[in-house]
Amino acid sequence: MSESEIKKVKLETAEGKSLLNSFEFVRVLNENNLSKLVIILALNKLENKNGVVIFEKPHFGQNDIKSMLETNSPFEMDIQNDIYNKFKIFPPNPYNSIQVQLIYPATEQHIQKYSMQQMLFVSETAEDYANLTLKFIDQTQLNLNWVYNILEHKKESERIIYEDADPVNGFILLPDMKWDGQVENLYALAIVHQKNILSLRSLNAQHLPLLENIRDKCYTAFKEKFGIRREQVRAYVHYQPSFYHFHVHLSHIKYQSPAMPDRNIPLSQVINNLTFYPDYYQKSTLEMVIKKDDKLYDLYKHKFD
Repeated sequence: MSESEIKKVKLETAEGKSLLNSFEFVRVLNENNLSKLVIILALNKLENKNGVVIFEKPHFGQNDIKSMLETNSPFEMDIQNDIYNKFKIFPPNPYNSIQVQLIYPATEQHIQKYSMQQMLFVSETAEDYANLTLKFIDQTQLNLNWVYNILEHKKESERIIYEDADPVNGFILLPDMKWDGQVENLYALAIVHQKNILSLRSLNAQHLPLLENIRDKCYTAFKEKFGIRREQVRAYVHYQPSFYHFHVHLSHIKYQSPAMPDRNIPLSQVINNLTFYPDYYQKSTLEMVIKKDDKLYDLYKHKFD
């Protein structure tokens, strides 16, 4: 793997040494109290390169709760008042874990992506897409080697939930790195094998067999692998996406994503639009959310004057 490749790693310990030991804290980029998540910028002291580190407390599973009730964990009493008690417990492994993701080395685009910023709605016409957004994609597209590693079975093959190897209508379905392992929090990506579909804007009626194939086979895979019924699955596309290789997001309906819901366009809506209007996404004006410190904002800031 070249140094320019972005390694997205779910951290584990190696030979008793944490992979975080070579990093020092720089600043908090973002945090979400509801999802118990914090994102920081950290500096690798040995290589003098930046990394983005995401810390997230996993969701409580039913089996975890049962085990903690049966475990004699140390505790620290905070409040006792009549029938009301508040205290902290300090459970042993594996009930005190924190899920960590590392993006290293992180570029300025990654730092901007994960930083808290002011969000703004903007209308993107078909002309805007051709003249402005495509310029942004050409200038700032993040490294996609990690995507190609998955598609070529060089990395993460053991995590694949389902694959259709057809080069035109095929895809790989695998869990997103944010998934904590609990079925009710299942969050996965269906990444298409075709490399020439950038985003929603690239789609036309010729892609309907691909989209319907993703929908039908992912629903089946969720049911067979996890017992999740079709009506419990949320399937959607982001616009703008976080990376420009077409993919579909699928999650359990109970999963609360920390991502902006304003980017979510239901897959069923995409299929419906293309069924009735084959070039819908080549001609339509689309609403999108952009970050004020993002380079895309610089191209669209005239719309806010």
